[in-house]
Amino acid sequence: MQNRSGKLKTLVKICGLRTVDDALRAVELGADAVGFVVAPTSPRHIDFQKALEIASHMLSHIRSHKTAHSSSTSAKNLSLANTSTPVLVIRSWSEVPWEQLQHWPGSIQVYEAMGGPNRKRIFACSIDETNTLQHCPHEQITALLMDAPNAGAGDGWNWSRPSSSWTNQLPLILAGGLTPDNIAQAISQTCPWAVDVSSGVESSRGVKDFTKVRDFIEAARGAQSKLTTSVASASVNTFEQL
Repeated sequence: MQNRSGKLKTLVKICGLRTVDDALRAVELGADAVGFVVAPTSPRHIDFQKALEIASHMLSHIRSHKTAHSSSTSAKNLSLANTSTPVLVIRSWSEVPWEQLQHWPGSIQVYEAMGGPNRKRIFACSIDETNTLQHCPHEQITALLMDAPNAGAGDGWNWSRPSSSWTNQLPLILAGGLTPDNIAQAISQTCPWAVDVSSGVESSRGVKDFTKVRDFIEAARGAQSKLTTSVASASVNTFEQL
């Protein structure tokens, strides 16, 4: 994937936000996607209706800002004019009724490949699970989030690309133990389409530290300028297109 300057660009997803203010702050700092976790076992859990309200408010704010500042070229206005997509994060399709999922305005990320409504989804799984799959497990999967062996725990690992050849056909989102200090190394080792962070930018469990969020995004943007190759899908430029 390339940006307008022709350089490779790694997208950034900030996950586990629980309030409107936090979501808007992440957008202002340049997040390409904002994740809302409705999995009941997560310390970042919020219920689906609250996630929907926050996502709708966030998108409305972005649209109104674009309209109000369409003629402005200041750096501040450009940062808010970026597209940022709400991503619903679930462990299993049973966590949210199908009739509610149809109202979600962004992408859906799920750790359960099979089942679910007839709509596109990001499939999340551990590197070990990815390497055992010989084929893409569902036709509606449009991106692969690859996590550490202990998926969802925020543990660090060696950030290697999956060995299964089918994964090269999907945009790869790298997750697991990422922080502002190691994100550049992780990007250089895997050349992902996007990176996902939650615990690595927190001051305490479930509480985002927006200085760390800013540093993470800046480090990821800096790392992309050093990439010389990309295995990302050239036809997908934003989370909104998944």
